[in-house]
Amino acid sequence: MSKQKNPWKKALARIVWLAPTLGVATAAVLLILFSIADPSQGQTISDTQSDSPRRDGASQQTVLQTALFALGEVGLSTLGVSATELLGVGPQLSLQSSGDDGMLIVDDDGLDCPNFQYMTIQAAVNDAMPGDKIKVCPGTYMEQVTIPATGKDGLTLFAEAAFQAVIKAPIVMSDVKAIVRVNGAQNVTIRHFTITGPGVGGCDSIRYGVRVDNGGSALITDNHITEIHDTPFSGCQNGHGVNVGRNVDDTTGTATIVHNLIDKYQKGGVFVDNAGSSAEVAYNEVVGAGPTPIIAQNGIAVGRGAQGDIHHNKVSQNVYTGGGFVATGILPFRNPVARVHHNDVFLNDVGIAPFIVAAGTAEVSYNNSRNNLRDGIHAYFPASGNLIAYNKAFQNGMLDCVDDNGSGANNWVKDLGRTENLPGLCKQAGPQ
Repeated sequence: MSKQKNPWKKALARIVWLAPTLGVATAAVLLILFSIADPSQGQTISDTQSDSPRRDGASQQTVLQTALFALGEVGLSTLGVSATELLGVGPQLSLQSSGDDGMLIVDDDGLDCPNFQYMTIQAAVNDAMPGDKIKVCPGTYMEQVTIPATGKDGLTLFAEAAFQAVIKAPIVMSDVKAIVRVNGAQNVTIRHFTITGPGVGGCDSIRYGVRVDNGGSALITDNHITEIHDTPFSGCQNGHGVNVGRNVDDTTGTATIVHNLIDKYQKGGVFVDNAGSSAEVAYNEVVGAGPTPIIAQNGIAVGRGAQGDIHHNKVSQNVYTGGGFVATGILPFRNPVARVHHNDVFLNDVGIAPFIVAAGTAEVSYNNSRNNLRDGIHAYFPASGNLIAYNKAFQNGMLDCVDDNGSGANNWVKDLGRTENLPGLCKQAGPQ
């Protein structure tokens, strides 16, 4: 598609042209909406453009110092997530069953498992019966693995040695450009793999590390999902570590995503999308690319009517330096039914960012949102009727607690922070 024929770029240009009239803050919010709304899989959108308006700086924000908690008003130990609650974050090693009875065994070269039956994972999946276990021996499996709906419910795919069975994106990927896809099968387990890109080529060469769609359900646990990006790393809106459902494709999925390391992704770590989709995302470590002018990343995003229970994750290093857009650690957007709690969110642009959550459907509670470059917790317009409670937001670069929607729009309850844009959002524990 030529630049002149791209309606999304025309919309961006209009926002840029109107920026002096709209004001910087309003234009920035529109740009965030624009970046989420673009349905393109294979286009470089405007977060790479140098003429995007700059995000509002500290001098353009209202910075208020918060009041103190009254003595005995709240026990500070109940605020935020404790370090002990995050001990299980990241991949966890565990012993596999030593017995091979009833298993389908895969070995890419026959050297690690002499009793192997298959040299590719897909061949084993094709022969598997419901409830079968597929053991994958150490090696590199350059293939896309699809688990279809018919006759594949209850499959367990596991690496014999944790992270030593590598499922790698092939040179040419077929739609939907996922390395592993649970395509309608129920109760599938995927554990202890390294699932890795990158895509071989530019924009839209790879979309997902793992995707659950067409009503499928999966437990995705104890994996390292990495390098899900184009080559070179691009500003295109593809490249999610894990995807559950997708509004643009009119598809849904259900997943439990626990104890994974998800890093080096292009657009996002975990993306749960579309009404009818749901996921528990817990005890994962999600690490963005760090400061980059290429793309505004989101560590964990749940949106457009999807349900999400997002808890006990460590989410960091989602930072966009290109101007105009904001990268986020955790992003509930467009009226999800989401509970975001007991997460440690740090070194992002914005830690936790409820955005277009106007139905009171989001709860943000007991999180630590610290040392982010911009804001700790930022409720973007329009967001109203949501509970933001018992969080710790501290040492953030601009503001700890931000609500763009006016006093009382959202219910802030006993949150800890030193700075805010409206009085009464947060309080602090002691004198500065």
